[in-house]
Amino acid sequence: MTAFASEGLSSKRGVGFNADTTLGLLLISPIVITMAALVFYPMGRTVWDSLHRVNPMQAGTPFVGLENYARMLSDGQLATTWSNTLMYVVLAVIAETVFGVLSAALINQIKVGRQWVLAAVILPWALPGVVNSVIWLWIYQPGAGLLNGILSALGLPFENHVWFNDRTSAIVAVTIVHVWRMMPLTIVIVLAAMQSIPAHLYEAARIDGATRFQMFGLVTLPLVRSAIAVAMTNATVNAFNLFDEAWVLAGASLETRPVLVQIYLETFQNLRFSYGMALSVVITLVSLLISLVYVLRVYRNTRFD
Repeated sequence: MTAFASEGLSSKRGVGFNADTTLGLLLISPIVITMAALVFYPMGRTVWDSLHRVNPMQAGTPFVGLENYARMLSDGQLATTWSNTLMYVVLAVIAETVFGVLSAALINQIKVGRQWVLAAVILPWALPGVVNSVIWLWIYQPGAGLLNGILSALGLPFENHVWFNDRTSAIVAVTIVHVWRMMPLTIVIVLAAMQSIPAHLYEAARIDGATRFQMFGLVTLPLVRSAIAVAMTNATVNAFNLFDEAWVLAGASLETRPVLVQIYLETFQNLRFSYGMALSVVITLVSLLISLVYVLRVYRNTRFD
């Protein structure tokens, strides 16, 4: 009797497990199908086409293997665009992380009217990248530009200064516009994590005599580390995908051209579609690997803390 009951219980448990598994698969199936249709299939097709010669000016799509990837090693322009892209990524990720975390901490201290402040902060992120770039193009104008006007009013020699004549100042100017547009996302992510920190932790630190700066460094930052990792991941991927700001502000100039603009020129101007696909595959892998490095580092530290 006992063996029969145990066998029946095991059978019920097996049926229950199978039913739960089926229910779980049904619940996740919409997102799996969506990801497969919008991410995995296009990515796989891009990788496959990058191994062929896809050129509308030449008949057929013969298999060429890694020829498109090997061509990158002898592409002189590509080295410059990669250098520009890495500069954009480093500047953008540092600026968005530092100023985003500090801005989130300041907004977290606001008790009245916080929703209006958030609405104003999110506005640059809500606007299309081209719109933001056109607005900043007016700000950077040499003659009637707002930036030169403000600096000249302060007594600095910036009247009719052309910001895009110098490579360094041009890259910084493009990066500022990108940070202006994408930093609100970092602020929202980090602010949400800050608001979830229990108030009694700050109260205990205050009783122990900690200052505001000490509470920020010893309580706030460790507890929002995971959110900062997510924000840095978004910042890295978005910086690698920088296109609108560089194209509108600096055009196709090689001095400020990121890889994404190079992909656009190779694909739609030179009509080398397979080479453009190979470039897009490489920049995708590089951005994911770099993001994975510091995400794993942050989460490992969080786990052992």
